[in-house]
Amino acid sequence: MKRRDALRSMGTIGAAALLPASGSAIAAGHKGKPISERIALGNTHFLSKTNPIATADQRAIEATALEMMQLPIIRDAREQAAYRFKTLAGAEATAEAMRGFDERMEEWTFHYVQLALVSDPNYPRILGSDYGPPHEWFGMKVPGCRGPGTGENADNNYSVTSIDPNARYELYGQRQSPAIGDSPLHLVTCLSMGMNAASFDSRDIKYKSDGSFVVTIDNTPAKGRANHIQSTIDTRYLFIRDGRVDWKQTPNAYRIHRIDPPAAPPLTKEQYAALAARFIVDDVAMNYFFTKMVRALPVNTVALPARSNLFGGQPLQKLARGHLKLDDDEAFVLTITPGGSHYHVLMLYDFWLMSGNFWSRTSSMNATQSAMNADGTYTYVFSITDPGVHNWIDVLDLHEPTFLIRFQLLPRNADGSYGGTTTTSSQLVKLKDLASVLPKETRWVTADERRQQLDARLAAFKRRYEV
Repeated sequence: MKRRDALRSMGTIGAAALLPASGSAIAAGHKGKPISERIALGNTHFLSKTNPIATADQRAIEATALEMMQLPIIRDAREQAAYRFKTLAGAEATAEAMRGFDERMEEWTFHYVQLALVSDPNYPRILGSDYGPPHEWFGMKVPGCRGPGTGENADNNYSVTSIDPNARYELYGQRQSPAIGDSPLHLVTCLSMGMNAASFDSRDIKYKSDGSFVVTIDNTPAKGRANHIQSTIDTRYLFIRDGRVDWKQTPNAYRIHRIDPPAAPPLTKEQYAALAARFIVDDVAMNYFFTKMVRALPVNTVALPARSNLFGGQPLQKLARGHLKLDDDEAFVLTITPGGSHYHVLMLYDFWLMSGNFWSRTSSMNATQSAMNADGTYTYVFSITDPGVHNWIDVLDLHEPTFLIRFQLLPRNADGSYGGTTTTSSQLVKLKDLASVLPKETRWVTADERRQQLDARLAAFKRRYEV
């Protein structure tokens, strides 16, 4: 089948989904109505009364992306990307590292197909569930959209939309209940979302009495305007991290409106597919760097916490990196000092800096999920076998995992920088000696208590894809 014929075979669902996004029609469809009504859950755009991620745009993007995944141009790009990752990894890629590699590349591919579908800044719409694991809703079985190097945070709901740096936009937002714990906004310059042109601390957002807010985006200074982000000439996307400090929290509802008229007609199906194919291949090098920034560390060590944007991340947080190599009878004991951070999360990854099952296994733990020591520190135990410790980081049967610790909601200094003395200390021990090195107040759990912990975790996770 020729490429053009394959694109034409996408069908009516894909064609409908590729029409100008509903975000560009907000003003016309809701003229004179309050912001909160434009983004009220349960209307024709928000398809759920409780889940702000279940939108008409999200459903259409995923349906179209599923169809595009079968196109020859996309399958060829996936093959090229896989070859490049394998070439870069070389002999470092052990048999354990290559286990499930095809599934990782499927998620990688789906991520960039979706990203392409929201990359027309003339007709912006929000991809409201990026970097997520596989899920089922709206009658669709949707692959994940993580992949090598993504290093995503299990607590976050990631939203993305494209921005023309020469145009004006309004982002409409509505807080939910329970409200999200942290929600920084970033203008980013690259596909991997790693380079920030501008960042906005969610603690500075001015809300209306009903919990709604509007953020303006354009290339002019704020000049006293609240909730304004100034775009730069290299701005490419608006990237939002809605962080669940507690998994019971609900992300904000969002819609985007371009104030200026479109500068070009909508992209065609052929253009979207060609864009996706380029994205799939082009971002390999940057994401492989992300894998190496952790894997290059000596084994069983943790790097000192540092500003995340040194590596390609949000400048509002600090990041600690770790690389482990464990035998079946060993445990890695890590103690952290949050240093004034009001939120931290420890997240396990594989060789490729990709998360595994964090929804029904404790391969990530944040401050809310963790037991704190008497002195305000937190001690975690990494091991292949469950040691019976509440703060167990399940390494998902991996002998050489990697991990990141994020420290957010840090105290701000007078000059606007982010402070706090965050520290880590660690040691490798035999499992039989574990109790002797843990704090006396360590919380131990029975098999029944572990099951309750995991059941509560999975129940909270399932809310993310309820309709």
